Amino acid sequence: MTSALAPQTEQRDGLWFLARPILPLVRIVHFLYLTGPFDTVAEVVAELREPIETAAAVYEQPAVLLAGYLDELRLFERLKKEDPDGESLPRIEDEGGAPLDFFAALDQWVSHRVLTRELERINTLLCGPCNCVLCCVGPEDSEGKSMQQEFFEIPLRPRETGLFDVERVDSEASRAAASDQEEPLSVAGKPFYRTAAPRLVRWARGWSLVLPRSSRCPQLDTEGRCRSYAERPEVCRRPQIFPYLLEGEERDGEIVHTVRRKVLAVWDCPYVREHREAIISFAEQSELEPVFRENKA
Repeated sequence: MTSALAPQTEQRDGLWFLARPILPLVRIVHFLYLTGPFDTVAEVVAELREPIETAAAVYEQPAVLLAGYLDELRLFERLKKEDPDGESLPRIEDEGGAPLDFFAALDQWVSHRVLTRELERINTLLCGPCNCVLCCVGPEDSEGKSMQQEFFEIPLRPRETGLFDVERVDSEASRAAASDQEEPLSVAGKPFYRTAAPRLVRWARGWSLVLPRSSRCPQLDTEGRCRSYAERPEVCRRPQIFPYLLEGEERDGEIVHTVRRKVLAVWDCPYVREHREAIISFAEQSELEPVFRENKA
């Protein structure tokens, strides 16, 4: 089948990394560090000079691939410390709401951080050749078809809200609400999405930029380029294959993470459709469940 996407270098590089997930190597590093006479994780990585072959991939230079993730992998060094210091772990729970012990929580936290960085790189490489603005606009009608959604939202970290000079909704009612609840949040007597322009809303789970129907992200210029690309929000750095190993939720000012062990791919995206099998293989090699969903139906 002829590819629908231009065979550009970035796309080829993205597919190369997609075929060689990092998490299988992370598991090897974790095991060797725990069982071997190593003081640091960097020592383990330095030992991995020979190619490593798994059932689905060959890693010709594992040490080179892992070098970009040393900041995350160094967290494993806390396993050999009687009094671990440094960054504290967030609260991590299983799907039943029970907190994980320190060893299990650290394993999930390191894997989540590695996966997040890895997919940011892969998505950046795959996204460029598409030349689309799927992530940057609200629901639109085209070719006689009407989208079901009334709005599209971009989840934001608190520090990222400053990128958008738009109306803010931050009230007791919004902080107790969710964007997808049955009875929508009311703003000035109307559902929050009944507005001509984008707005920021502070939900129970945190901030989102809400893009109502036929609206565009305020940072999108007339030629479809992002004005704040270098400082763009985290979620904009990893469309449309998302790390869903952990799901974070704000509770009483604290982010609590639930283990999901999934990779979420948005079916609307042209490169997700094009490379579905490669995404499934990536997830399965990473021991995660691939989930595809349509975001703008």
